[in-house]
Amino acid sequence: MKNVITYDLGDRFIDKLADDIVAAYAPAAWPRLAFVFGGRRPQLFFQKALAERVGQASFSPRFFTIDEFMEHLVSRDEGFSRLNDLEACFEIYRTAQKESPFLLEGRNEFWRFLPWAGEVLGFFEQLDLEDIQNPSLKDVAAHADIGYDVPESINKLLGQLYLLREDFHRKMKEARAYSRGFVYLLAARKAAGARLDDFERIFFCNFFYLHRTEEIVMRALHEQGRSTMVFQGRAGEWSVLERLSSVFGVPIEPPVAPARRPQVRISCGFDLHSQIGMARQALKECGDYRHALVVLPEPATLVPFLSEIASFVGDFNVSMGYPVSRSSLYFLLDLIFRAQETRKGEGYYVKDYLGVLGHPLVKNLQWGIEAAATRVLVHKAEEILAGTIQTSLGGSLFIDPKDLFDEEGLYAGAAAMLERMDSGTKKADLKKAFAGLHKLLFGNWEHVATFADFAAVLEDFLDALLEKSPLEKYPLNLKIVEQLHAMCRQMAGAAFCREHFPREEILRIFKARLQEQMVSFSGSPLKGLQILGLFETRSLGFDDVFILDANESVLPKLKVYEPLIPRDVMIQLGLNRLEKEEEIQRYQFMRLVASARRAHIFYQERDTCEKSRFVEALVWEKEKEEKDIGVLRPSAGAFRIRVTPLEAHAKKQKAHTAFLKEMCFSASSINTYMNCPLRFYYQYVLGLQEKEGVSEELEASDIGTFLHSFLERVFAPFVGRKPVVNSAFRKIFFEELDRSFEAELRKRMRSDAFLVQEVIRFRMERFLENEAKRGIKEIVALEKEVAGDVRLDGEGFRFKARIDRVDRLDDSSLLVVDYKTGSVDRMPANPGKLENFPFERRAIRKAVKSFQLPIYFYLIQNAAGAEALNAGLYHLRDASKDGGIRTLFDETETMEDRARGMSFYLKALEAVMRELLDPVVNFEADPSDAPYCRMCPFSYLCR
Repeated sequence: MKNVITYDLGDRFIDKLADDIVAAYAPAAWPRLAFVFGGRRPQLFFQKALAERVGQASFSPRFFTIDEFMEHLVSRDEGFSRLNDLEACFEIYRTAQKESPFLLEGRNEFWRFLPWAGEVLGFFEQLDLEDIQNPSLKDVAAHADIGYDVPESINKLLGQLYLLREDFHRKMKEARAYSRGFVYLLAARKAAGARLDDFERIFFCNFFYLHRTEEIVMRALHEQGRSTMVFQGRAGEWSVLERLSSVFGVPIEPPVAPARRPQVRISCGFDLHSQIGMARQALKECGDYRHALVVLPEPATLVPFLSEIASFVGDFNVSMGYPVSRSSLYFLLDLIFRAQETRKGEGYYVKDYLGVLGHPLVKNLQWGIEAAATRVLVHKAEEILAGTIQTSLGGSLFIDPKDLFDEEGLYAGAAAMLERMDSGTKKADLKKAFAGLHKLLFGNWEHVATFADFAAVLEDFLDALLEKSPLEKYPLNLKIVEQLHAMCRQMAGAAFCREHFPREEILRIFKARLQEQMVSFSGSPLKGLQILGLFETRSLGFDDVFILDANESVLPKLKVYEPLIPRDVMIQLGLNRLEKEEEIQRYQFMRLVASARRAHIFYQERDTCEKSRFVEALVWEKEKEEKDIGVLRPSAGAFRIRVTPLEAHAKKQKAHTAFLKEMCFSASSINTYMNCPLRFYYQYVLGLQEKEGVSEELEASDIGTFLHSFLERVFAPFVGRKPVVNSAFRKIFFEELDRSFEAELRKRMRSDAFLVQEVIRFRMERFLENEAKRGIKEIVALEKEVAGDVRLDGEGFRFKARIDRVDRLDDSSLLVVDYKTGSVDRMPANPGKLENFPFERRAIRKAVKSFQLPIYFYLIQNAAGAEALNAGLYHLRDASKDGGIRTLFDETETMEDRARGMSFYLKALEAVMRELLDPVVNFEADPSDAPYCRMCPFSYLCR
């Protein structure tokens, strides 16, 4: 067998190599052959190719990845383990503490120094891989004394790098735990004297760019005559191969170029999904997926692509990892960590506390009770903390879990709900389960002080999820748990596992590590459709190749940012791989396309995307070959779009009409129907409502509720008599305002609470000024519940209202008052200005705007038998305007005028009710008011 074999770029590398091996060696000699590939996948395809050619059972050759081969060289003389990156970073941190403490200024904690340590470790790895010695680093230190054009802290680091590296190497040797780069460096030292007598010949298969240490090892074995270098491509076309030809002193030239050229088809989409749609159609036409390959250079394309092809592709193998950070389990851990980070003393930030409890995996835990009972318990806790269930804990910004444990309303409410569900769960079971949940999700994490503690808590947490949650229903989650257990073992066995760290630091470090983790999909590399990243295709060949995301910035994907180590330093040391990275990716792309029978290339074209330079090169080569500009034009996707008109509605049934006739209406319900019948159906017929959560900021409704409650309390002593706004009352008024604010609002707010308090106080001062000027004989009622029938079209309908306040004025007339804290003016139009009015719902909505004041007027008039009556909105936000009150009728209007006005409003209400009860008029969506639709909690049901 020759020392060098070269295949053409268009050859099927695996097939050609298998043919040559079968021709040169009998199967009995195979066990003494070693094959070294860049990765593990080519080995599997090569073994399959050998088996197909001999057609009988035989012993296999020995296979290595390049990492495994380097480890094999080193392990022949000494035993060692691989050093994980986190331990390596910690060793660099400890060395910096000891030798160069000034490097830690501003980053004394390990988690703060960790990004620097990661950059330094990556730099050391490159130095080791390229066999760059410390004298070169000392030259860098000398230049750093003069100063590179970088921040002073970076110059200080550069001056200490050789010391850090020397100490790092020494500690690795002492611990017999080596990084990947150090393994390569030791292998290069041992290569010349290595006697690999257990192998007759070693084949280095289809390597392109080689690190300096790889060159040393391969050249040493090449000079011993024990290896064969197998290349693909022509040195004159690739500068990397030209350099290797010089290094090894051999020509890299394929004997004959193949006559076959691939059929290339290029397609252009306007976005990701159009591109995937075209790829799906082309894949369907391909038919035979056993010899097909899909290349996804961009990992984000994977999930949408799989969702498109899963319906017609049976078996497929995905080599690309799925990011752990996109899983529900990662999200739960992130919520738990965030709850610990935002905790103040014994108090948890309510939003983060509820975020953990509300996670689907938590709500479905069977912690001594069935999953349904856990969900009910969690929802009741949410209602208590959100203030839906009135307790002293409602609306709190921070919550001490002990207070929640002692809240009997939590267990009573949950037990009552479960009783209606025919569940046998008791209050004692709920209490015990809630305590267990808190310990698992919060309590255990509070006492983490070392990585050993953290690993133990995390393992208990994972075991509990496996045993008591539906985690096993999602296979990908099980793989993630397996990976997390491996990380736990790694942390528990680390040299620094017993050292104390701040809890937040441990959580942040672990989270940063977790964000880097990928979990592999299950599948067979030799079965079905192969879905790979670009570098997983090394040495492989397929009949049909589908390459997606062939866009610039994706192909090639180059890291052009400046790392911690300046580019000038990298160039000075000869570490300038960036200029080779483009050629490496171009080589893999061209090799894959050239060896295919049919290549289907897809890219996106829009303002921020253009096709890859690799695609441009293919087009240019084809045009030169055919001597025809435009011979390889991209085809654009054509998609048939059928727009379905928006017909959001609910058909009115007989049961609906019967329900409506028995319903007790309010002004809010009628206003809702007037604005949008479909929203009325969702809210009042179906009883749907938006779930209340705990907001980080006070809502306008929160302040409105607070002021309504406060004003009822301070004016309660004046019911039945004249309110006196004097200095004594003002003192009581503002003392109660401050006390109420502290008790009800401050606990829900952060440091800006004083601003809201000052604004409220200012508004209330203006309110009292107006109250002192108003001629009020007595306050008749506060927060009065009123109900009664409204006769419309000869039929009575039940209405109810809660009226904020009723005043008897100095002229003995009654004024119905509704406090308003918002800025929206919903005053009805003056009926006297509406001539020939069409009593149709949309026209009524525009004119009447709100039936609140007319309905209040009607109900109070009937209840009190009052002849002199008015109703108005008291604008607390703008108390300077008209005394803060805008009334339904002007003071100049007589009772006859008001009676005519009420006749108009009742006629409009009758028209709305007639449409509401009409069995042939469905509940239709009304999209004419865009702002109203945007604020509707049911807007997504209309789409």
